[in-house]
Amino acid sequence: MAQTLDQQRAALAWGYATTSMQQHGKEYKNLAKGAPALIMNSGLMPTLAFYNGKGGAHRQLLDDLIRGLSKRLAGQDLKAGQGGQLFPKFMELLQRGESRDYLRYTDEALELLSWVRQFVDAVDSGDR
Repeated sequence: MAQTLDQQRAALAWGYATTSMQQHGKEYKNLAKGAPALIMNSGLMPTLAFYNGKGGAHRQLLDDLIRGLSKRLAGQDLKAGQGGQLFPKFMELLQRGESRDYLRYTDEALELLSWVRQFVDAVDSGDR
């Protein structure tokens, strides 16, 4: 039986939350919790650019978002680290696309983050 969109997003988010919380703990958790508000206030591209300019958990969340969006909307299965490496190409894709595509990517990012936000509370972080 085929998975629903929510099941697909949940599976991606669970993997990202589990791995990222083990690596970055509370810092990743705080970023994931605030990411939807940052995207809604500043926009998807400025938020991704902000994360790219930082290190550590910021870069991890950037990588998770680009990987998740690439998987869900472009059918690309990127390995850990590849999302961050593709940041310039991903930004070009968003810049050159039509407004409806940009909105689709923004909506998908918010949907994915809603799952990540829930799962960061459920997974064990390395800093307890």
